[in-house]
Amino acid sequence: MKKLVSLIVLCSCAVLYSACGNTVSNTSLKQTETVQQKQTTKSAEETSAADKSISEATNTKLKIYINGTELTATLADSTAAKELAEKLKAEPVTVKLNEYGGFEKVGKLPWSLTQTDESTVTEAGDIMLYQGNQITIFYNSNSWSYTKLGSIDKITGEELAKLFGEGNITVTLSY
Repeated sequence: MKKLVSLIVLCSCAVLYSACGNTVSNTSLKQTETVQQKQTTKSAEETSAADKSISEATNTKLKIYINGTELTATLADSTAAKELAEKLKAEPVTVKLNEYGGFEKVGKLPWSLTQTDESTVTEAGDIMLYQGNQITIFYNSNSWSYTKLGSIDKITGEELAKLFGEGNITVTLSY
């Protein structure tokens, strides 16, 4: 008789335990599904924001007028480049660029931009921020610490040097 009672108690406990287990599993499953839905929504929102940011970055073109010729430049993904774009959206700026070292033209901007200088080797067409308030356009290579603003599209160093000519020049930047 004791064995029979023990068996009945054991079976009852097993049934009760499995019933509780299903409730926990169902609750746990619902919580997991809710978390997964939130993560999927968050992931989709992040992807959308990243796509928008990439789209804006790839469509960010600067116009540079040199001796009557219009060039375009792709702005870099830097705080200074974004600040420059915002300034130029308000109004174009004309800058006198001075010849320096046989590889660049450099001139003072009317405002300062955020510096995040990195040691770099420049290429022809690179547009850099120097000392926070000077813009430098390279027609040849140089090594120094700059904040990248962008690069002139589809032009060689020789073409740029010819366009710049000898000595100092004036350029207009617009967005």
